[in-house]
Amino acid sequence: MAKIVIAGRSDCPYFARVELLGDRLAKNLKKFKLHKLMIQPDKWDEWLHTTCAERGWEFHSSPIIWRELIDRGGKGVLIGGANEFQEYVKAYYDVESEMTSYEMRMVAAENKKTKDELDEEEKYFKSLSNPVNVCITNAASPVCYHLLHSISTGQVLGPKVELVIHLLVNSEEDLEQVMGTAMEAEDLALSLLRDVKVFTEAEEAFKDCQIIIFLDEIQRQEDMTMRKWYIQYMALFTFYGEIIDKKALRNCKVLVCGNGPINFNATILARSAQKIARQNVVAVASVVENQAKSVIGEKLNVNPAGVVNLLVWGNINAKRHLDVSKCQVHGYDGAITGPSWYSVNAIEMLHDNKWLSSEFPALVSARHLKVSRVMGRSTSLSTANSISTLLKLWFRGSPHGQIFSLAVYSEGWYGVPEGIFFSFPVTMDPKGYWHVVQDVFLTPETKLNIKSSIEDLQYELGIIREDNQPSKDEGTDTSQTSEPESPENNQDEPPAINEIETERTIDSTQSLDEGNSLNEISTVFVENFSTLEVTGDEEKPPEVLETVSEENPADLLTTENTS
Repeated sequence: MAKIVIAGRSDCPYFARVELLGDRLAKNLKKFKLHKLMIQPDKWDEWLHTTCAERGWEFHSSPIIWRELIDRGGKGVLIGGANEFQEYVKAYYDVESEMTSYEMRMVAAENKKTKDELDEEEKYFKSLSNPVNVCITNAASPVCYHLLHSISTGQVLGPKVELVIHLLVNSEEDLEQVMGTAMEAEDLALSLLRDVKVFTEAEEAFKDCQIIIFLDEIQRQEDMTMRKWYIQYMALFTFYGEIIDKKALRNCKVLVCGNGPINFNATILARSAQKIARQNVVAVASVVENQAKSVIGEKLNVNPAGVVNLLVWGNINAKRHLDVSKCQVHGYDGAITGPSWYSVNAIEMLHDNKWLSSEFPALVSARHLKVSRVMGRSTSLSTANSISTLLKLWFRGSPHGQIFSLAVYSEGWYGVPEGIFFSFPVTMDPKGYWHVVQDVFLTPETKLNIKSSIEDLQYELGIIREDNQPSKDEGTDTSQTSEPESPENNQDEPPAINEIETERTIDSTQSLDEGNSLNEISTVFVENFSTLEVTGDEEKPPEVLETVSEENPADLLTTENTS
C-alpha cells in the first residue's frame, strides 16, 4: 500500500489547491492514503534542500509531492509539483480541481493563520515542561563523557525532569571530539534528554543554566611557581564567576570538582558571583569520601556501599582529616547479623587504631594514583559517579540517618573562619538545601587537624597576595601545629623534600591546553599581575613541588589523621 505526501509552504496557493484535491481523494477512496506537511515560509528553503539532499532529488519550488510505500519505507518516488500532481490524479482517478485563483489565495491565507496558531500552541506546551539547563565545563574531559548518561536517565534529578545539556569546550582542538560526544549522547535516545548543545564561549554556555559543573584543571608546569599556579586558578574562576552573575539563573547550583585546589576555586568563584547565593556553591568531597569507603570496605571485606557516615573535614585535595568516629558498616559478616538496616561500628570492627591513624590515610591518598597507574590515565568513572550522586542527594534529599561530606561556605561552624570553603558533615533535604551537622563530637586530635586544615586554606588564599604571605605548617604529622613562619625564616634551613610533598598532593593530570582561550585568560591575568611578582627564594614557599621525585609513590601521599 502506498501513500501520497504533499509538502509545501503554509502561505502557498498551489499547496492549498493540491492539498484540497488530496483531501477529496482521501475522503472518497478507502485505500488512498494522504500525508500533508505544512512548513513555515522562513523554514521552507532549508527544509526543501535537506529533504531533497537526503532523497537524491532536484526540486526548487512549492509544493513538492512524492509517493511512498507504507510497509517498506525508502526514499519514495518523486511526482513533482502542483501541475504534475494534477496530471497524476487526472490520469489515475479522472479527477480535477475546480478551485479559482481567488479561492486558492483565500485558503492559503487561512493555512498560514492555522499554522501560526499550531506553532504557538506547540511552543506553549513545550514551555510547560521547563527543562533544566545543565552546563559542564571542560567537556573534553573523560569525566564529562561518563557523566552525561548518569544525569540524563532521570535517576539523579527526578523521573520527570527534562534536561538540556550545555557542553563548554575549552579549546578549539577539542571541539570535534566534544561534537562527537554530543552526537553519541543524542544516540542514547533518552526521553528526558531534550537537547545537547556545544559551546566555545562561557557567556553562551552559562545562559539560563540552573546547574553548572566545573571540571576545569590547570596543569602545573615544571617551571611554574606555586604562586603563579594559584593566580591562574584565581583568574579563571574570577572570570567564570562574573559570567555566572550575568548569564546564569539566580537559583543556579554550582559544583566545583577535580583534582586541583577545589576549595580555593570555590572560594574565588563565590566571591566573584555576587548574585548567586553562597549556599548554592559547593566543592565536591564525595570523590575522596568514596575512596575512603572503598579502603574500609576492602579491609572489612564488605561492599563499600555499606560503609556510611565516613566524614571528610577540611581542604579536600590537600590537608584533610578523615573521621571514622561516626562510621557504620552494613552487611558485615560478623558474629551478629541482621536485616539491611542493621549496622555495626566501623572502629570496633577494625579494632586497629594504629592502622586507622597511619596506614588508612596513606592508602586513601594513594588510591587515585594507584588506580590511575593501573589504567594508564586519570580516573573518571568514579569521579562522574560521585558528582551524579551528590546532585541526586542535593535535589532529592539524603537517606534518613546518613551523613555526607561537602565543602561549603563556612559560617563559623566548628571554629572554621567565615568566608572560606571547608568540608563539613552535611545532610540534605528534597527541597534542595544542605544542612551542616553541628553536633559531631570532636576529639582533641580532630580539632588539631581541623586547625591545620584552616591554616592550609588560609595559606592558599594568602599566597596570591602581595604582602604578608602566610607560611604553611611543614610537619608530616597533621596533628601537630605550629605558629606560621615567614619565608625569610625558612631560607637558611629548608624542610625535607618528603615533608614538603606529604603536606600537599594535587594531581593535575587533566589540564587545559596551553593554547586554549581559557588558559590565555589566566596567562594574561598573570602577566598583568606584575605587582605580585616575587624574586629570589621568596617565590618558593615551603612546598616546592617541582623538587619532588614523581617516581617515588611515597612522595605523593597526603598525610592525614583519623580519630
